[in-house]
Amino acid sequence: MKSTFSTIFYLKRQAARKDGTVPVMGRITVDGTQTQFSCKITIDPKVWDTKSGRAIGRSAAAIEANRMLDNMRVSINKHYREIMDRPLISKVKICRGH
Repeated sequence: MKSTFSTIFYLKRQAARKDGTVPVMGRITVDGTQTQFSCKITIDPKVWDTKSGRAIGRSAAAIEANRMLDNMRVSINKHYREIMDRPLISKVKICRGH
């Protein structure tokens, strides 16, 4: 059974802080079902590339934000692969909460 899976990062621009930074949010989509989460990172929207979902530039803030986002993406992908490698009965139990 083929499954679709994607992870994206985006800015929550409507929640700008007093210092001008905005929170970075994540969205995981599996077979059309989405879940969103806060990445616990804030960034200046001027250094954000919407298309790639990453900070641009060589500033310390951009490099640190991209490092944290890369680590999150690797962790999410690792957990997804672990779940998909389990036998089907284990996946059903996870979905049902047993």
